Amino acid sequence: MKRWLLIGILLCSLLGCEDFNNQNPVPYVPVSYTLKITEEHPHFMIDNGYQTMTITRTKFEREYLGYAGLLIWIGMDGNYHAADMCCPNCVNKTKPVEVDGLYAVCPICGEAFDLSYGYAFPTKGITKYPLRQYQAILNNSYAGYTLRITN
Repeated sequence: MKRWLLIGILLCSLLGCEDFNNQNPVPYVPVSYTLKITEEHPHFMIDNGYQTMTITRTKFEREYLGYAGLLIWIGMDGNYHAADMCCPNCVNKTKPVEVDGLYAVCPICGEAFDLSYGYAFPTKGITKYPLRQYQAILNNSYAGYTLRITN
C-alpha cells in the first residue's frame, strides 16, 4: 500500500512540474495604476453593464502599466478585471491586443481571448496561455469610486 502511495505522489509531482515550467511568456513587470472612476470615468460603472477600457499612457511618474498597457473591463459576472494587453503568443509590446466586443484580438496572429467572465482565456488560435491577469480592487470612499490595478 505504501508503495502505491509513493508512486502516486511521484506521478503528481512530475505532472505538476509542467505547469510550473511553462509560465505565461509575457514578461512580469510592475503594475500600479489607479483609475478614479467617479471623477474621470463616471460611465465606467458596474451598473452600466459590460464595458472595456484600455490604458497605454500614465498620468503620473510612479504609475506602471505592465508590459504593453492595461486592458480593464467589466465582465458578465459584474466584476472589474484587468490584464496586460500583450498577446502571449506574439509577445510584442508595440502591437497590443484590440478589443472586439467580448474578445481581445491580437492584430498580429489573430489570437482571440474571451473577456466575458474575466479570465481572458484563448478561444481562437494556438496559444494555451490567457492574457496576463492583474488584480483589480474597487474602493468606495467619501471621494467616490477608485479602481486600483496591481500585480
